[in-house]
Amino acid sequence: MMRAPNGQPQPTPIKRAPALTPPYSGERRLALTISPAYASFRLPLLGRPTIRRPGAGLLLEADLRLLSFIWLRAQVAYSGHPMDETKLQDKETEEISVTANAGVLHTSTAGIGAVIGVDLGRFLPLVDVGAGVFRIGTPAGALPGQRGMSCLDGTICDTGLACNAGTCVPSLVPEVHAGIALDLQLRKRWFVGVSIRYFALMLQPRDIPIYVLGAARLGARF
Repeated sequence: MMRAPNGQPQPTPIKRAPALTPPYSGERRLALTISPAYASFRLPLLGRPTIRRPGAGLLLEADLRLLSFIWLRAQVAYSGHPMDETKLQDKETEEISVTANAGVLHTSTAGIGAVIGVDLGRFLPLVDVGAGVFRIGTPAGALPGQRGMSCLDGTICDTGLACNAGTCVPSLVPEVHAGIALDLQLRKRWFVGVSIRYFALMLQPRDIPIYVLGAARLGARF
């Protein structure tokens, strides 16, 4: 309705039609995500039982659109995993010896991959696959082959370590990964979601998962 002329009172409230565009954005050329994450690590380590070791960390992602529903993703993640001291008792002498020290297992990973998504309005299911590198920092060693200790047989070290000048030190280990996620668009730019990603060593892909990241996603897209 047109306003009453000459400053007269408006007889009825102005009626406004609803917005023709939704309050959220359908564009996703670039997306940036930060995610607090739960992590689980399982790899054979010298002097320790092979069990799952829970931890917590942070995951950062950047997605760049290549085609309509295909994006290129770069990601980095870190998690810390508390580890107890491991002891072994000799059956004959009943002597107890420490086979692995207590500490925190520091796991870092960086990689790139392809993401496929199906846009269902406010919901966006995502599937990603990719590759990258691990850096596994075990606690200070107690036996040869562990971090900071001499190499076994002159060349052999624990998982994630390499022999450098006769000493075992952290090194980069190639990995492959695959994951799924579901994002919910909030307002024009912001979204929230959940994701889970499974990792395996590149040279041992059948052992997936040796590392798992479950994350609560918060991000912005442009």
